[in-house]
Formats: sequence, structure tokens, C-alpha cells
Amino acid sequence: MGGTVEVEGLSKSYGRQNIWHDVSLTFPQGEITALLGPSGTGKSVFLKSVMGLVEPEAGTILIDGEDMVRAKESHRLEMRKRFGVLFQDGALFGSMNVYDNVAFPLREHTRKSEGEIRHIVMEKLDMVGLVGQEHKVPGEISGGMKKRAGLARSLVTDPEIILIDEPDSGLDPVRTSNLAQLLMDVNTATDATMLVVTHNIELARTLPDNLGMLYRRELVMFGPREEFLLTDHPVVSQFMSGDPDGPIGMSEETDHRRDEPVLVDDGPEYPGGTALMSRHAGARAIEVLPRQLVARSGGVRASAERHRERVTSGGAPLYVADDDERERAPYVPPRGVVTRALTSTGDLFALALDTARLTFKRPFAVREAIEQFWFVVSVSWVPAILVAIPFGAVIALQLGTLTVQVGAQSFTGAASVLAVIQQAAPIVTTLVIAGAGGAAICAEIGSRRIRDEIDAMKVMGVSPVQRLVVPRVLACIAAAVLLNGLVSVVGVLGGYFFNVIVQGGTPGAYLSSFTALAQISDLYVGEVKALIFGFLAGVIACYRGLNTAPGPKGVGDSVNQSVVITFLLLFFVNFVITTLYLQLVPGKGA
Repeated sequence: MGGTVEVEGLSKSYGRQNIWHDVSLTFPQGEITALLGPSGTGKSVFLKSVMGLVEPEAGTILIDGEDMVRAKESHRLEMRKRFGVLFQDGALFGSMNVYDNVAFPLREHTRKSEGEIRHIVMEKLDMVGLVGQEHKVPGEISGGMKKRAGLARSLVTDPEIILIDEPDSGLDPVRTSNLAQLLMDVNTATDATMLVVTHNIELARTLPDNLGMLYRRELVMFGPREEFLLTDHPVVSQFMSGDPDGPIGMSEETDHRRDEPVLVDDGPEYPGGTALMSRHAGARAIEVLPRQLVARSGGVRASAERHRERVTSGGAPLYVADDDERERAPYVPPRGVVTRALTSTGDLFALALDTARLTFKRPFAVREAIEQFWFVVSVSWVPAILVAIPFGAVIALQLGTLTVQVGAQSFTGAASVLAVIQQAAPIVTTLVIAGAGGAAICAEIGSRRIRDEIDAMKVMGVSPVQRLVVPRVLACIAAAVLLNGLVSVVGVLGGYFFNVIVQGGTPGAYLSSFTALAQISDLYVGEVKALIFGFLAGVIACYRGLNTAPGPKGVGDSVNQSVVITFLLLFFVNFVITTLYLQLVPGKGA
């Protein structure tokens, strides 16, 4: 039998906008439940709340008795392993082909051999009609095929709870019917508890055992399909018939409230098992109940038998919200600028700590780290060299001019080289990494975010921090340390060339002053700065990517913010490190 999902008193708001409040319902074990509602009523937000991807302000979500709302993220990852989730657009990983996408949960959470994994993957691909397409990447298949591949991936671990967001999105009517039939077959075979979020009326009539509807920030009705489909509740009746006339308008702002509450009898009746008396608000008409889908195999679903017993015994009353409940939407004041800034700072610091902690936790994403290191170095080393030459030259020219004015030409080499090694090289290196590699990392993770790939990882029990952030931060650190050495050499040579050739400096004096006053710790401090700066650049790029707003504009804004924040933070941290170094490490001869 499938897992249990019990929702009690759930409320969610974004700023001043209340999405829904005080939502309470229980998904009967092993049965199929569908959640309906007009567009913009928060159905997908509710689904993500059940997954633990969205944190509500109030309420509990018990998954097999454990509260998803108050659990720590590490425990949520474990709880999500019980889920199989089909996202609206499939949420396939763009860097993997269809086969690897479907095999991903098995490789992450089981010790099965590749032969066993292949058998399971091909079985699921055959189930959704994608055999022969397993070698293609998501960019090479249609939207409907992505959705079917996402369904195959959600089923490979035989989950206890299956969550499905808009299964008809991007599919034609025939394939929508086929997918609905497939979901019914899956429920028959696995007895998994299923929640389907949809506004497809035909699917809602024929697939689920139970139906609920969100409207005007509340759950207006929930219960067995036998009662739900035959109600004359004005909102439900209008939605199920698609009638333009009624309380539901073009948007929730234009929706009208009912003047009087709807009165509902508690117990359903089954005249002959095919029709039901709808007795709401005085109505007396007999209506025919639409036929529910059955498994292709012809077998009887265990959940259907339990559902029938529950309904006929009166243990499945139809819940209908009254007008008093509509007036209790809580007001959540919007957070101010200072509060948002402090929250973001705390979240960034928390990500940095999680990254440091998970760096030493298995499994290590070694291949990913190497690939990211090569990428960051490949896009950064040429700009770093091109920037290092004028930096070294400017420092040498400026210091050379100053030392001539004060009569200390013999110190030009030491001052120039130390300035390059301790200050210019780490800053230049990290600025280039942040502007090239960091921006690309932010854009990549941000794109994964808006394609639901990050959420897909979470619901498969995989930590995006360990899988994506750690290897990219390590890549930025390694690239910064390596390129810092390269930039130091190029900057010193550039300064030497311009001092000797342009300003007529003495080569021997330039070198001797450096060797006389410099210490080995001066070389170390540049590398330590590069390591710290590389860590900051990587963490900030990943943080902004993970918190990207929806759409291409959101990705662009995140990239811009990651670069600007990195630049500002680098100069502040550089000041702190330099001050501490000068206080703690005495100069040579002091």
C-alpha cells in the first residue's frame, strides 16, 4: 500500500498576496486524488509544498507520520526518496540523454549493477513508449516525450507516493488519454498513493478516486468523485462544465462570491452503483456518474475496493468550505529591504557552510569537479593574462615615478613585485574568474532552476549543493590558485619590462631589492587570498543561480548580481586580509 499524506491547516503567502490558507486534506492511501482549480490558484505551489520545496507559513504536512514542514533539509532529502514526481515540463537534465535521466535515481540511491539498471530503465521506457529514443538528449525530443521520460524516471524506484503536475500540459488529447490510462495501470500495479494536479476536465472526470478544488485562496471542496462530480456547488459546477457564466471570472480579482453557503449532506448514496442523487441547495435531479478508467489488464485495483468500502460506509464525507472560512485569510506583512538583505546574507553564509561541510562527504563528484575546473580555466586564462600585463605595467610605472621623486629608486622592484603578488594578482585573477567562469556557472545553475532541474534533484533525494555547488566551488578555488601563479609571473615580468625599458631602471637593482625585502610568506599570502577569493566567487555564483527568478530575465539578473556582489565583497575581504596580515606578520628586518 502507498504512503500516507496528511495536510493540516496549511497556509502560504508571497508578500501581501495570500495564495491559500488553512488547507486541510488527507490523500487516502493507495488511491488517486486530483486537485483542480482555475489558473493562478496555487495548485503547483501546493504540490511543491507537499514535496518540501516551498515552505508554508503555517500548517503541517505529514508524510508517513513525519512532518515535512519542520524537518531539516537533510532529513527532507531522505523523506523525498519515497516520492516519484512528474514535473509539468518533465524537468529532465539537459546534459544527460533520456536513458541516463531515467537511470539517475537508481545510480544515486541503489547498489544495482549496470545490467540491472538497464533492465529496469528499458522496462520503464517501454511502459511510456520511448524505446528507441533513449540515446537522445532532451533538446532533441518533443515536449510530450520529455513528459513521458519524466514519468519513466519518477517510476524507476517504485515510489510509495507519486506526485504529478499538469500531466496533460503539452500533450494532444490522444496522448493525454494514454497517459491517464498509464497512470491508472501504474496505480493498479503498485498501489501507490497518487496526487494529480490538473485543470483537464476529462482527466478529472475519469481518472481519480477523489477530487479537490482550490479557489479564492481556499479548498472549496474535497471528497470522493462520486459526490464531487455530482454536486451543484456553483464554483465546482461552473468549472467542471467550462461555463463562462458563474462566480469564476477571467481572473481571481474578478471572481464573485456566493451570497449564501452551500448545504451538503454527509453521506453519499449509490442507486444501482451508477447514479447519485445530488441534493445540494435543494436540487433534486438525478445525474449519471462518469465511468472511471480501469486497468488495461482488467485486474481490480486494491485501492478501488478500499475506496468503495470507505464511501459506502460513510467514512468519506464531502468537505465543502463555508463563507466564514473565506474571511479568515491571514495577512502576512511584506518583508522590508533590510530584512530581505539580512535574510539573503544569512542564506549565502549558510550555503558557504554547507559547501564546506559537503566537500568532504561521499559520494564525491570528482568528474564534475574536473570538468568544471577545465571549463573555468579555459574561459579565464587568456583574459587573466591580458589584464595582468597592463596591471603590472601600471603598478611599475606608478611606483617607479614615485620612488624617483623621493629618491628611493632601489626599492622600485620590491614595491612593484610585492604589490603584484599580494594585491593585484589575486584580485585580477578572481575578477576574471567571476566575470567569465562565475557568470557562466550562475547562468547554468539558473537555467537549471527555471527548468525545475534543481527541484527534480531535491525530490529524488539528491542534494544540489553536493551535486552541483561543491564541484563548481572547488573548480573556482583550484582555477584561482593556478591562475594566480600565472598572473603573478606575467604581472612581474610586465612590471620589470616597463620599469627597465620605459623608465630606464637598473635590472640588477630591480631584482636585488625584491630579493632583499621580500619574504616567502609574501608569496603564500597571494595564494591564500586566491583560494579565499575563488571560494567566494564560486559560492556567490552558485547562490545567485540557485535563487534565480523565473524566466530568462531572472537568469540575466542573477548573473549581473553575482558579478557585482563578488566584486564588492572581494575588495572588502581583501582589505580585511591585508590588514590582518600586516598586523600579524612583521616586515623583514622589523
